[in-house]
Amino acid sequence: MFDAEQQQLDQKIRAFCLENGLPEPKLMWGWIPFNGRWGISTSFFQLAATEARQGQKKINVNERAVELAQQAADYLGKPEGFSQVEATRGYLNLYYASSEYARRVIDEIMEQGKAYGCGPKRGEQLMVEFSQPNTHKAMHVGHLRSAILGDVVARILECAGYDVVRANYPGDIGLHVVKWLWNYMKYHNGERPEKDITQWMGTMYAEANRRLETNTELRKKLQEENTPESLKQLAETPNVEVEIRALYGRWDKRDPEVVALWQETRQWSLDGFNDLYDQLDIRFDRYYFNSMAEHPGKEVVNELIAKGIAQDERPEGPVIVKIDEKLGLKNEKYRVLVVLRSDGTALYATEDLALAKIKFGDYPDMIKSLYIVDVRQSLHFQQVFKTLDLAGYPWAERCQHIPYELVNLPGNVVMASREGTVVLLEDLLREATRRALEVVEQKNPDLSAEQKMATARAVGLGAIK
Repeated sequence: MFDAEQQQLDQKIRAFCLENGLPEPKLMWGWIPFNGRWGISTSFFQLAATEARQGQKKINVNERAVELAQQAADYLGKPEGFSQVEATRGYLNLYYASSEYARRVIDEIMEQGKAYGCGPKRGEQLMVEFSQPNTHKAMHVGHLRSAILGDVVARILECAGYDVVRANYPGDIGLHVVKWLWNYMKYHNGERPEKDITQWMGTMYAEANRRLETNTELRKKLQEENTPESLKQLAETPNVEVEIRALYGRWDKRDPEVVALWQETRQWSLDGFNDLYDQLDIRFDRYYFNSMAEHPGKEVVNELIAKGIAQDERPEGPVIVKIDEKLGLKNEKYRVLVVLRSDGTALYATEDLALAKIKFGDYPDMIKSLYIVDVRQSLHFQQVFKTLDLAGYPWAERCQHIPYELVNLPGNVVMASREGTVVLLEDLLREATRRALEVVEQKNPDLSAEQKMATARAVGLGAIK
């Protein structure tokens, strides 16, 4: 950025040496450690040593370096663009004028744009998986941390020259989705979200959980009363949990009606997520889904059983991997990983085993597959990666979990979508924009309404990030 100034300094110092009969200098400029000012420095010890070797009389190199640095400083005066020139213990220090330095930096940024400060292409590829919201739920502030941290990691790696595949892994199936579908089919069939899509989806999910909890509590109470009247009422009261499980069974068998509704409502969620990603300026190159990994995950489990890595205890128990035992560890480290339920349905581990395999099938040359997921999943990923290693997948060691802490509500309360105790991302964005707009209107009253709002959105989003 200051190459021209450095070259001019080199020329002036060479002129100083020539005028004073000194040897040709070999100048090595380096940055001065930042102490509130930016500057560059070069040493005169080598010049003094060269003079000593070539001269007729004996010279104290250290003392001579101090003299030469001071003489050079006097010769230079204060070059344009510099605020101070000083000689210190054989070094010549020049400090840039802050205004000039700032102007140069800003000009450089404006010229290079997003490429400013970035390195050359490395020719190496890696994947960053982040965000991972659940469909059929609202996207809340807790999801925001993964989205922003993942985006930051991806941007840093891209700037460092890596070919980064930005991956998202939405949870598009599971008990939470089936609960939502049950509630929709029974109480809201035909309704569609008009606006605030993710908020509407989240409200429906919280409602489904309330209905389930209320029904479970009522049935338990009627059973405990154990009177003819209560037992009669119990028999007449629908069993919501059984209904939800039955609906899950229909999904598992790919009932056309259930699958069609699931596909339509899933897209509602994805549309809402994409609106929020656009506001956050976050993009993805590849989407993977839980539903994509469910069946392949069961195939991986069968492979683990065939290799003697997994222990099949069905129908009495699940399929498990006793990782510490397989590794011959005396002390507990990885514990036991459950890879399939006793009824044959998939778990997160089932799907994550398959997902890793799918990723490296799609991108076999990746040097790293990074998972930006909260710290609660640390043991889970250690277990999954070690199980893949036991299965003989050479890329297992290239999988890495990057954990982060949770966003909690006041009182250290963890957000829970099923209880509706969440701060919605949409609401946070609106509030940040509103607060920023108050300041913009106060300090820049002459801006147009559109300019004020655009500035407020940018400031609000920047504050959140």
